[in-house]
Amino acid sequence: MPLIVITGIPCSGKTTRTDELKTFFAEQGKHVHVVSEYEEILKAGFEKNSFYADANKEKHIRGVLKSEVLRLISPTNVVILDALNYIKGYRYELFCGTKANKCPQCTVHAEINREQAWSFNESRQNEDEKYDRATFDALLMRYEEPEGRNRWDAPLFMIFPEQDLDKDAIYTSLFKKGLPKPNMSTQNPR
Repeated sequence: MPLIVITGIPCSGKTTRTDELKTFFAEQGKHVHVVSEYEEILKAGFEKNSFYADANKEKHIRGVLKSEVLRLISPTNVVILDALNYIKGYRYELFCGTKANKCPQCTVHAEINREQAWSFNESRQNEDEKYDRATFDALLMRYEEPEGRNRWDAPLFMIFPEQDLDKDAIYTSLFKKGLPKPNMSTQNPR
């Protein structure tokens, strides 16, 4: 039912946090689905660095991710979107989709020092997973940080690499608060 949108710059620990949340919610007896941007890029046969240099490829993958997330949302599932999610308009579209389906949502922002992120990138063993410097810098420039004041980013949980993720607070925000009320514009007429 709930959607967890993971966001952050490249190499900020998004997949690590996704794995932590997946394990936590599975231990709580929840059925967890992870929708991974990196896996979708590989399925489409794109190379990571050239993918981020082509707006049409990015738009295609964002559409695939959004449709997969909205398809998986149900009363029994926890859906985790592990992607850069660097465009606030895209995060708003996801919010509208979850609100129309009467599902709660939260945002987990993996924050990191930019040079530390580059260092993590350089230390990756698999060359296919590394960003080149031009792509990395371009993604940093494009990144629109989430703000907790925006309803589509709220509730917002910011986490640094050395911190422990407050999984209980995330659980509470998704399962112990009221469901969002859909707007008239998102409801089907009788």
